[in-house]
Amino acid sequence: MSEVSGNFRLGYLASTPDSGQRHESFAVGGALTYHSASWQGFSAAGTLYSSQKLFSDDHSAFFGADGTSYTIVGQAYMQANIANTEFKVGRFGFDSPHLDMDDVRMVPNTFSGILVTNTSISDSTIYLAHLDKWSGISAPEPETFTDIAGSKGVNILGVVYHGVEHLSLQSWFYHADNLANLAYLEASVEIAQLTWAVQYGKQVDNRFDKRGPDGDVFGVSASYSLDNFSFSAAYNQVWGTIIDGFGGGPFFTSAADHTIGDVKDQSALAVGVAYTGIDNLTISLLNVAFDKGADELDLTLHYDFGNDIVFDFIYHHMQADGDMALALLNVGF
Repeated sequence: MSEVSGNFRLGYLASTPDSGQRHESFAVGGALTYHSASWQGFSAAGTLYSSQKLFSDDHSAFFGADGTSYTIVGQAYMQANIANTEFKVGRFGFDSPHLDMDDVRMVPNTFSGILVTNTSISDSTIYLAHLDKWSGISAPEPETFTDIAGSKGVNILGVVYHGVEHLSLQSWFYHADNLANLAYLEASVEIAQLTWAVQYGKQVDNRFDKRGPDGDVFGVSASYSLDNFSFSAAYNQVWGTIIDGFGGGPFFTSAADHTIGDVKDQSALAVGVAYTGIDNLTISLLNVAFDKGADELDLTLHYDFGNDIVFDFIYHHMQADGDMALALLNVGF
């Protein structure tokens, strides 16, 4: 049968750069999704997203490229499920290491193109995609769909494997027109309360003017759970220059705002702790030290009221880059 769902979102964003000039934005919005009933494996879906000025509108991160409120049909696709294969054509959300929805403000990234997902191989999922346009928080014009990585778009091949207990493997390749070829590998192992992970990425410039990313990145991370605490540490090293991609990026040392992307020969060390000893509340503290650029300290509060009501607050202290506070209240339905 058909379904209607969505969420109401209330957002506040404030920043004080090193210059001392404070910027604030209040917004109200959310998402409304309709998914049709399936008929012989075929269905359709659409999502309307909106971000509307409530009080101040100093931050373009909440609004359109010109700083105004906007509403957009972020998803509108046809879906076909045939045996072990799912096809999507149109506008849709998609999450992968170097291209994702990055839902950290009012409206997430969504993409236009075709996506094929296949599970014919036991314990494996294979992704094939061609994406030509995008919109949302990471796009240059969030309020409309514009070309992604040039007129020829991005071609994606990904394989995720979960066939060995406690082990997860994934490999991805992206050909981004007139930007770069990006390869990404990741493995993680979970043993009791301890989780280890390793990542490697290689990016090769294919811009006509040779000004695209070109470099390698290695990363390792570990986390350990003890009673109501979780402790984590991660390290990344870049040789050359790499980018996050189209979204938040996959790197282990990524802070809420700063990452290792776009800085030549960058390295970073992240250390964090999270506490879950209070019902429905998670308190996290993460410090990321970059050898080039400003370090970042993030304090995060996540509270689940139940009934699909969630509140998130993040305070970023970014050294010479100033401070930022973000609050989001989400009410699902």
